Amino acid sequence: MDILVQIILPYIITYKYVALFIFTFLASFILPIPAGTLLIASSAFASQGYFNIYLILLVVIMANILGDNLSYLVARLYGKQVLSKIPFTKTILNSKNFILIEKNISNHPGLIIIISRFEVLSTLTINFICGLGKASYKKFLKYEIIGALLSILFYAILGYSFGDNWKTINKIMGEFSILFFFIIILGISIFWKKILLKLNRNKI
Repeated sequence: MDILVQIILPYIITYKYVALFIFTFLASFILPIPAGTLLIASSAFASQGYFNIYLILLVVIMANILGDNLSYLVARLYGKQVLSKIPFTKTILNSKNFILIEKNISNHPGLIIIISRFEVLSTLTINFICGLGKASYKKFLKYEIIGALLSILFYAILGYSFGDNWKTINKIMGEFSILFFFIIILGISIFWKKILLKLNRNKI
């Protein structure tokens, strides 16, 4: 991730808000780009007068929401068509458990969506799962916006507050990112298991 940031940052420094929008959008839509790190760095530059912090917030919020929603919609519209052509994933899609989850996941997306916004891999994963499972778009949009705003403000405040020390703060955050991702995955697994148990009880 550090190498990726070193490659991307010069573009953001050179092309400013346009580059920040593009990379943030890609991170929300399809690529595991460290958008949090880029926001911390950009906010740190804003504290030194190179960027306008309010424009950064506007650009990143727009890019996040657009990328998240497009990711969800693509997974919802085309996810099954693509995965059904792969034997392994086709078996999962046709399994009894997945069908039960698909019918009921729209009632419980809130907290998982909000928490997932703080880590790029979990964001992409949850966007895909919600779209594939046909979670209610209205609920997805609501919780996605709440989560995006909270995570963006969190990273922006970190970068703007610590300024020149943003690399140190980012390093500390990076040490917890992988652990955080696995905690999210574990939470999803527990969440799905509870749904299955509840559904199976109702069928008895």
